[in-house]
Amino acid sequence: MFRKLLVLFLLLAVVSQNAFALFGARPMGMGGAFTAIADDANAPYWNPAGIALNPEVSLTGSTMINNRNTFVGDNVGNLKMSYETEMNPFQWIAGVGLASMFALEGAKYLSDQGILKKGWGRAGEATAREESMAEQVKGTEEVVSLRQEAKKAVKAALWDLPWDLPWYRPHRHYYWEPRVSQAATKAQFALGVSWLNDYNPPLNQGTNWYTLTLASGFEQRVAVGGGVNFYNLQKISTGIRGIGADVDLGAIAKPVDYISFGIVTKGILTTDIAWQDGSSTRYEMLVNAGLAVKPIYSLTLAADVHNLFRTNQTYHYGAEAVLLPGLLGRAGISDGSKTVGLSLAVGNIIIDYALLGGIYNRSQMIGAAWRF
Repeated sequence: MFRKLLVLFLLLAVVSQNAFALFGARPMGMGGAFTAIADDANAPYWNPAGIALNPEVSLTGSTMINNRNTFVGDNVGNLKMSYETEMNPFQWIAGVGLASMFALEGAKYLSDQGILKKGWGRAGEATAREESMAEQVKGTEEVVSLRQEAKKAVKAALWDLPWDLPWYRPHRHYYWEPRVSQAATKAQFALGVSWLNDYNPPLNQGTNWYTLTLASGFEQRVAVGGGVNFYNLQKISTGIRGIGADVDLGAIAKPVDYISFGIVTKGILTTDIAWQDGSSTRYEMLVNAGLAVKPIYSLTLAADVHNLFRTNQTYHYGAEAVLLPGLLGRAGISDGSKTVGLSLAVGNIIIDYALLGGIYNRSQMIGAAWRF
């Protein structure tokens, strides 16, 4: 099953050049107030912990209909695989703790090798993820083959993972439906794979951005997750390329069914992005926080603060309501720019639409999620 999904994901990525939009129609329709919600395949960008919520296997993408802007890019596909199994809280805490210990030791090793660095408190210029690095790339020195450099760095690859696990139980629960209580306590485990291609002449930068996300949750009350982002960038005017990576960490907590808190740190660990001409750049570390409440089961209200510890904070507000069974409406304000959206569920397919005003140049987006 995993191989079939992977082949389908790769085929979709190949045939959809200049088709998909970066942030997803659903979260953008809510004005980007998605940090505390993030319960679908769009979660790797907004909050990696969220892919462990709402167990399902799904493939998601969004396309720009008109009025391309420099804030929302092209070409993205997300594959979410989230499963659920019975587990008591002590087993789950021990498992998450053990995995975190191994991850920390791995990060320390890479730090000792000079590959991975902390994203906070570092001197030097850093770039926001939505901005271009083209002006920082000199383009005057002799270029090197990044492919050969990457081959030297990569020691092994992971193949043939045991996906046919005995606790696999597919779910047909939609994110807008009330959660059904279960007698046995359950834990969720999730894997996400995302691919972005953005060719952006106004910013003089082309981007291939790959993300691998792992997350786990318990009783859909608390979830933690991390994502590793790999970047392959190009300065369009010169063709010079750069490669690098960073790590995102996120958490979501739902103390009760109608309140959700979320926080995500983007770029908490990072490599320098090495360019073929010898230039070195990096993305800045950002912290986003969000709150979502459900005054009634059919209505969700959300608010986010992005760039929490920086002077250029942005504020995002959104609402999502069930208008009819299978029909949802949403609206939001993304730092002063108004957004609206709709979703229609037809069987296992969800169709999303968003209209983005203000700085987004009245861009229209349409997307779809296919639930297996």
